[in-house]
Amino acid sequence: MSSHARSLPPVVLVAIMSVVSLTFAGIMLFARGRAMMEDQIKEKLRNTATAAAMQFNGNLIDQVTSNSTMENSVVLQDLVRRLDALRQEVASVRFAYIMERTSDPTHHAFVADADMALSVEELDEDKNGVLDESEMPAKPGDLYDWQQFPKLGEEAFMHPTVDDHIGEDRWGPIISGYAPIRRDNGQVVGILGIDMDAHEFTKLSTSIFSPIALLLVILASISIACGTVLAFRRRRIEELEKLETERLGLLRLAFHQLGGPLTIISWSIEELENDGPASIQRAVENIHEGINRLSVILNTLKEADMVHAGKLEYKPEKRLLSTILREVVSNSTNKLHSRKQRIEFDIEEDITLNLDPKLMSSVVQELMNNAMDFSPDGAVIHIASSANLQYATFTVRDDGCGIPKKDLRSIFDEFSRGSNAPKYKANGNGLGLYIVQGIVQCAGGSVSIQNNKDVGVTATVKLPLAGKEAILTAL
Repeated sequence: MSSHARSLPPVVLVAIMSVVSLTFAGIMLFARGRAMMEDQIKEKLRNTATAAAMQFNGNLIDQVTSNSTMENSVVLQDLVRRLDALRQEVASVRFAYIMERTSDPTHHAFVADADMALSVEELDEDKNGVLDESEMPAKPGDLYDWQQFPKLGEEAFMHPTVDDHIGEDRWGPIISGYAPIRRDNGQVVGILGIDMDAHEFTKLSTSIFSPIALLLVILASISIACGTVLAFRRRRIEELEKLETERLGLLRLAFHQLGGPLTIISWSIEELENDGPASIQRAVENIHEGINRLSVILNTLKEADMVHAGKLEYKPEKRLLSTILREVVSNSTNKLHSRKQRIEFDIEEDITLNLDPKLMSSVVQELMNNAMDFSPDGAVIHIASSANLQYATFTVRDDGCGIPKKDLRSIFDEFSRGSNAPKYKANGNGLGLYIVQGIVQCAGGSVSIQNNKDVGVTATVKLPLAGKEAILTAL
């Protein structure tokens, strides 16, 4: 320490150290808070794009060409209406559009744009009575150079993604997210793009920095530092509540959009079946398949929403765990046979549990489906169960692709999938394991997934025992 520093009174030294420490802490708090909020808005945008893309039938997009207009294409009108409904339902969405690949690797082509639903008066932003080129909505076939937005390139056609950074356009700060749109066979036909207004984020970031500046001016007052933390936490809670409200609104939109097609297809089936010629039998079968797929999506979304709201109806009764495990495997025989996969059992036959047989069967089925889908042909899937005096445990272990370590922490979150999942299973909504966790927790148990040392993963479910052993343990 220099002689000048030693000559300063201790109170001054403490004051200087306090200012430096609190200033550094304030700066770090601001940086961390901004990063967390940016991650939050990205996650919201990714989930919004994922759920919204499920509403679009990829087979219909093939029918839109560069010659299509709102006047001559019913399909285009429907796409534009759905895009505009998405923008109206989620208030922070500024633009919504669909793009497809072109022969030029640096350009995509527009298929539909929500702005096509707007009137001339709404499009005329400068109110000069003339639509300038910058005010015209994108038309089918219009090219777009995506190179300044790298995520809009190949990655957007593989899985839902979001731009790395918040950008600026003539309307202000904006961030964009994308999700692939698939045909019935799982092939990607295009992408849904959503541009979200980031004004609230930048405004919140600026307001959070003000107490830190004040902290430097008044030599790091402890009371103001505490007030800054409380203000940050309060605003963050408000933002999370706002995100939750918009999430529920998006789910309701999805229910509404999926319910209509189910009714229309059902009516079509009745008409076709009444006619009865053999030539339309294949059409009837295809419509049945469409209904089944839509029903699965709708039921999954409803079940996920019930889990999220804590309203899952769990009706327990005493059942043998081995019976449920074997019934699920029996129901999966055809899929196992087609993949040339087999099951190895190592289960205790007499474990009795107090559980909801239907919901717990869906848990086992989801874990089984994951093991089959992400394991190669000819693989062996291991199912084991055991029990102590308090808990029963069953595991489903596969020799598949595993889950990247960075994704394990969030694998049970809504709309969360391993980053390698699209390579092995194109269709997936990231809700299966979220629902599994909700059901298991309703049963008073827990579920975890870990990578094996060599290959594959092991899913472990712990459930409380029913019967004399559990009663004795409690006493």
